[in-house]
Parts: sequence; structure tokens; C-alpha cells
Amino acid sequence: MLTTTAMSAMTGKAKGALGFRVGTATGVRATTVCHLRRHQAATLNNKTLRRSEVTVVARGYPAYQEEPEQEPKRWPDEDFVAEVMEKFPDAGVADIEEGRVLYEMGYTYLDVRSSTEFENDAKTPRAVNIPLIDTTKKWDLSVTPAVQEVTQSVNPKFLEQVKEKFPDKESKLLIVCSDGRQRAIQVLMLLDAEGYTNIVGLKGGYIDWNFVFKGTGGNPLFQKLERRGQTVKYSTVYASDGDDLGVHSTDSTMFGKTDYVDFDPNSVDTETWLKWADEVKTNA
Repeated sequence: MLTTTAMSAMTGKAKGALGFRVGTATGVRATTVCHLRRHQAATLNNKTLRRSEVTVVARGYPAYQEEPEQEPKRWPDEDFVAEVMEKFPDAGVADIEEGRVLYEMGYTYLDVRSSTEFENDAKTPRAVNIPLIDTTKKWDLSVTPAVQEVTQSVNPKFLEQVKEKFPDKESKLLIVCSDGRQRAIQVLMLLDAEGYTNIVGLKGGYIDWNFVFKGTGGNPLFQKLERRGQTVKYSTVYASDGDDLGVHSTDSTMFGKTDYVDFDPNSVDTETWLKWADEVKTNA
């Protein structure tokens, strides 16, 4: 919102000047000083006239400029890596960038999603999959539109499998489920009760992880993690006829060259997952 402030000014030899400072709530853009000279008498057709001469002086000020936003720290910034390694495992839950640091600095990516999700939905290179809850999926074709039904069953040997894979209670484990909520929290509590000391949950889980990073290559054992969007090249075509899409990664004539998304950014885990401890106790 523009604001106008009247102020007194004495500029040069002119007195009685009025100034108007025009700007925004966060910075002044310009000050205009109006010098009002004393009335001068003049005659016209034997009539005395009075007039005022107004001199307007525009005094320029540098336009307000916002401070440039600093790039957020992220892997592989050395200072950021040092901060993260000092912060964890005590902090307990890591965001995606912190999780990438832990992953690269020796934490095992323990994926506790179902084997179906791990094999079919995508996976992270070097990840270890020990499902907390397994699932089977099938389509109900009796309704229109068809609905996919998910049947859950807890993995009763989950803790045994974790202990067998990671017998050292000081093993560094990054716990990941689909969204970092229901299953990951259960696993953190279970492993903490078992005496594991270096366990960290990944906030946002595999969904957010996959939104930022993707694996490259065929064999997961030899894949590398690539940050999404690093290889996309955009150009502005000012002479475009406007007869096709305006944003392209190469040119303005081939839709096949447009930037594409090879994952579902709107994927959300809406499943209500079983409580592992309650189910195991009930079925014991």
C-alpha cells in the first residue's frame, strides 16, 4: 500500500517548501519537494493579480530492493553435512535433505513398507526392506468405477528379522515408510524399546524422498540417487506463434520433448495401517 507523508523542508534559498515522500511500507522510493515562492503582484487591465510560482524538484532515491533469499542448505554442502551429523541421532526425525546426508554418511535406509510397495512402487538404492505390515491388492470389479482393495497382515517376525539383520544395537538406521507417519513411528518405538540407540525417522517418508530424489540405472545395487530437476533445460521462445504449449525443455514444436514427471506428485498414503503390537498380541 502506498503511503504519503508530508514533511517540512528548507531547501536552498527557498523557504516554505513542502515535501511528499512516496514509498511503500518497507522502503522509500522517491521524495518530491515543492518550493512555493512568495506571491508576486502583477497588473492586467488595471487589475492587481497575485500568482504563485511553484517549482517542483524530484529528488531520486534508490528503489527499495528485497534481500535475496538464501539458498537452503542441502546435501552435499560440507557445513550442512557437519551440522546434520552433530544433530543426529539425538534429533530423532530428519527431513529429506537431512535424511540424504545420513544416508550418504553411513546410515542404512531401512524401508519398512510392504514388499508390494517396495517392489512395485519404487525403491531407493541400497535400501533394506523389512516389512512391518504386508499387503495384497486386488481390484473389485463389481462396482463402477472399479475400486482397488488393500488387505493388510502384520509381519509377526518383524523384530526377529531386524535383530538378525542388525545384531548391533548401535547400528545406524534411517527408518522409512510411505509418509513417515504411522508405520515409521511404530518402528521407532519398537526399536527404541529393544535398545537400538542410533535410529532416525524420515519425515515425509518415501513419498517426499521420491519427490526430491530418484534412482538411476537398472540394477538397484548400482543405482545412484539423482536430484530431480537438475538436468531439465528451459528456454523462452519470444517469437512463438502461440500454436502449441509455451513451456518446453527443448523447442516449441515437439510435445514429446517437454519436461515430464515420472512419478505421481499427488500420491498420498490414505491407508489406515494396523497397529503391529496390538495385532501380534491378539494373534499370539
